[in-house]
Amino acid sequence: MSHDKKNARTSTSLLPIVAVIALVGLIVLGVTFLFPASTTSEAAPIRPVSEAAEQAQNNPQATPPMVSALVAVPLPTNTSKATATHLPTVTSTADHTPSPTATPSPTVSPTPTYDLSSCTVLGCNVDAVPPTVQYAEQLLLLDHLPQRTDCPDCPSNEEMSEAEIDQLLDADADTVAQLAAIARSQQPYEIAPGIVYIVYENVHHVVVDLKAPGFVLRNIIPPIPDLETQAEIRITPSFCMRPDSLVITDADYHGLVGSNKTEMGRELFFHLGRAALFLRQTDFNENRYSIDVMTRYKDFRKAIVSWGAGPIFIFNGRYDFNPKQEWFEEDALEHFAESTNPKMTVAISRDRKYLFLSVSTGLTLEEHAQNLLSLGERWGIVISRAMRFDGNDSTYLAIRMGDYMVPVVDIEEPLIVNCLAIERN
Repeated sequence: MSHDKKNARTSTSLLPIVAVIALVGLIVLGVTFLFPASTTSEAAPIRPVSEAAEQAQNNPQATPPMVSALVAVPLPTNTSKATATHLPTVTSTADHTPSPTATPSPTVSPTPTYDLSSCTVLGCNVDAVPPTVQYAEQLLLLDHLPQRTDCPDCPSNEEMSEAEIDQLLDADADTVAQLAAIARSQQPYEIAPGIVYIVYENVHHVVVDLKAPGFVLRNIIPPIPDLETQAEIRITPSFCMRPDSLVITDADYHGLVGSNKTEMGRELFFHLGRAALFLRQTDFNENRYSIDVMTRYKDFRKAIVSWGAGPIFIFNGRYDFNPKQEWFEEDALEHFAESTNPKMTVAISRDRKYLFLSVSTGLTLEEHAQNLLSLGERWGIVISRAMRFDGNDSTYLAIRMGDYMVPVVDIEEPLIVNCLAIERN
């Protein structure tokens, strides 16, 4: 093929390419003419608000610029503090779920706040005066001067001499007569602010407002160096007397095998199968009393003070004998439920505000429970739980009357193992 023919073919083949380039150029020129550059798909750069405003000020005829709302809205300042949402301080970990009974609420219970000295067997803050009742043998009320039990083998009182104890227990005839008048009046005797003694249908009750100041509950236990001593130890209530004593009762059974701890933190024994009255701090840093069976040592370890005994016989506000299947022999459980011998019990209100220490004789445990529940109902107090302390000839309740501690029940000063004591603090 000649060189000229080759150049001719090359020129001919380039013609379509040139034509296409020319056509594209015409199209671009048309588009540029018909659509100004400000409306093309490539957005013009967003100018700061201050620059746009300055241009509008310099050119009053200009159309005000459209400012993006995202740019115009100022960012909030200090949002971390102003909008912080605080988690409840009681929840220490993310997976911790407090028990429903521990949820703080101003209406845990509808129990109102009472001046207990205004409460009679007719109710609280009632204008009517209840009638005086006749003495009943069932009351088993002390009707003579108190007498102490001679116990040479019992340990000596750690804070008072024998002469001081004799003086504290040496109630005169007028004081004993006053006790009888109080018992028949169906009206309260104020032992101290927040603590009253009252007799309701021949059952003795000491009612304690646990929120009131000025006193402390103690578990007084004698020195016990070994298990053999623990099994055999006996004291009289005189061992628990103090110059500031207000109320003293017996507590655990012989052997001291309940879950007992003193208010000083001295642990005597932990029983995972028997109930106890105990004080423990809740998840919300509030010290509250309760009655329950502590089945784990770590729960007992958290208790500030504890009195072991049992079994529970009021549960969830009604008579329910041994609902936790506590570890007692069958014959003992039968005796606890059916015996009408003297019995000492402790009960707690649903809101954990009121404590009842009660002594009855001639009643079964269910009848005793009904008396407790009835008194609570008259006073607007829901009694949630109750348990037995030791009874029979170990039953003991003494209250402060002036300068004296006066045993309420006419039973010889018993041999017991520990005390629940209320003292001025």
